[in-house]
Amino acid sequence: MMIDLWLLFRWVLLIIMIIFLIFFVFVMIILRIIRRYHKFPIPAFATRLIDNPWRRFIQKPKIIAERMHLEPGMIVVEIGPGKGSYTKAVAEKVMPNGKVYALDIQESVIESLKKRIEKEDISNIIPMIGDAYNFPFDDESVERIFANTCLSEITDPVRVLHDCKRILKNDGLISLCELLPDPDYPRRKTEIRWAKEAGLELKERFGNFFSYQLNFRKK
Repeated sequence: MMIDLWLLFRWVLLIIMIIFLIFFVFVMIILRIIRRYHKFPIPAFATRLIDNPWRRFIQKPKIIAERMHLEPGMIVVEIGPGKGSYTKAVAEKVMPNGKVYALDIQESVIESLKKRIEKEDISNIIPMIGDAYNFPFDDESVERIFANTCLSEITDPVRVLHDCKRILKNDGLISLCELLPDPDYPRRKTEIRWAKEAGLELKERFGNFFSYQLNFRKK
């Protein structure tokens, strides 16, 4: 009798998992269709859901930072910092004199990040409200730029990369990271095409189809 109950429980659990998976896939398809024709920033409240232990296990912040070849004293610009877990990992690599300018178009995201860095006493992260089409930085003034799962949220990513090229030093790098199941997830060849159109070339690639990181430099 106990064996029959255990078998029944396993079947019920399997059916529930299948239903959940089908529902999840359906929702992702709907989201991709919506996001394809209507681009908008991920709502600020969703950053806490997106920046979760599962994501940080797949996309380890320290590994992302290591792949950017950071050095102490560098000036870094981050597009779309979210909760700040990856911002913090990069900031640690450029200590003591380097700075990370964390730029987002949403004031609520920036205010949340300010509270975090004040609480954790991080001195070299500078949160900024700004537009990725027109960075508030001088030409050839930064060594690194990175964007984690946010470039494809923007209507014209090529235009963003054009301005990234403008502010990037000649020996600098632009690092782009993507992760499934982000509803805005672009394939690697898509981001490589965007970069090429903006006058950049691929230097390095890391990861796989589900989670990748691409480093670009000026041609």
